[in-house]
Amino acid sequence: MTIRPFPSAPSKPRHTGAPVLAIMSTVVLAAGAGLSAQPAGPPISTERARSAPVFTVYFENDVFNNTDFHYSNGVKLSWLSADLAGWGQQGWRQTLVGALPFVNRPDGQKNFGVSLGQHMYTPRDTVTATPDPTDRPYAGWTYLELAFVSKTPRVSDTISLQLGLVGPHSLAGKTQTTIHKWIGSPQAHGWDYQLHDEPGVNLVYERRWRLLARALSQRLGVDLIPHIGVSLGNVQTYANGGATVRLGLDLPSDFGVQLARAGSVGGTPTDDLDPRVSLTRNFSFFLFAAADGRAVARDLFLDGNTFRDSRSVDKEPFVADVSYGVGLIAERWQFTFTQVRRSREFKTQTEPRTDFGSCSVSCAF
Repeated sequence: MTIRPFPSAPSKPRHTGAPVLAIMSTVVLAAGAGLSAQPAGPPISTERARSAPVFTVYFENDVFNNTDFHYSNGVKLSWLSADLAGWGQQGWRQTLVGALPFVNRPDGQKNFGVSLGQHMYTPRDTVTATPDPTDRPYAGWTYLELAFVSKTPRVSDTISLQLGLVGPHSLAGKTQTTIHKWIGSPQAHGWDYQLHDEPGVNLVYERRWRLLARALSQRLGVDLIPHIGVSLGNVQTYANGGATVRLGLDLPSDFGVQLARAGSVGGTPTDDLDPRVSLTRNFSFFLFAAADGRAVARDLFLDGNTFRDSRSVDKEPFVADVSYGVGLIAERWQFTFTQVRRSREFKTQTEPRTDFGSCSVSCAF
């Protein structure tokens, strides 16, 4: 049986601030210690992995479930740099990196990410020109996201900042109208009642662990990837946690498939065993399942505008996603499809859940 060992005696990450997250991190690590324990082995090369930036395109839509309401569409373009561990070793760059909490891990890789995204939300009834006030408001969110990632083969920390605009000038309504016209789909008639223009800011932190990373045979492997996170901002404020399990041939040495949400900027390889950079194995096929739960304090898309009267509904304080999917890697390309089941998000929602599909295509350069 072939086992992919982790580097022995990894350095402990520094924890600065956020005591609740630190406690949660300790609990998860303690719970997974027995699962992730592996015999020590020779160091694994990371030269090619460290020099491989990744570009990812996310596309999410409820058309995969033959519906057209609630979370109607999401598009996100993300670029994650190659390793920048040597970038902040002196001068102002060292000061900048040193000021970031959670990510000052001296033995890890460091990546900078930038993303551009747009999300659309509509009520169930899009035919009526005057929407039902008890249904989800029309809303659009267009944003730029800047992220900093620090990771080892076992743990990854991401800090990201989203800056964008909610409202007519997000151009989400015009985008949907144009695309529906191109493809001959029915138009949504209530965009005149969408949320008002409002600048949006989200500060997001997420930690992910890669546990139980074992080969069950020469090529078949399994891993478990728990995560915890928090988002603070006028657009979305929540705490979340969950996990992903993967089973397949030559699993990539990263931290799993993510949706086009805050903090997701794609994933670069952590070592040269990853099929995207391996010289001997450049094909992978895997299945995965995931769950994520969020305790929601603020959701502008449901609560309405912060400083102006607008359409709004009473949100549910806890929302859960259950998802499953498939991934394929062919040389430097990775393709994934995820089917998502999301629990009820607001009190007057008539459906017990919202379903949508998520596709991603990424390339390691």
